[in-house]
Amino acid sequence: MADDIELRASKARALLADENFKTLMQELKQRQADIFFNSARSDTESREEAHSIMSALNKIEAYLQSAITDEKILKKRK
Repeated sequence: MADDIELRASKARALLADENFKTLMQELKQRQADIFFNSARSDTESREEAHSIMSALNKIEAYLQSAITDEKILKKRK
């Protein structure tokens, strides 16, 4: 179990540090923000979808961060 936590944390850390991943996430968030904040050019359905996508992207980042936090907790318990 500890090995799984450490492996998941290692992979999460590598992904969060990867420049391509960071750029991709930033571009995806910016696209959704553009739709959300340019409401004059988008309908309600588009704004709701943009909000849902932005929420999902944030949850992905939170999941990756939680893997790193889990490892920190595991190391403090040892």
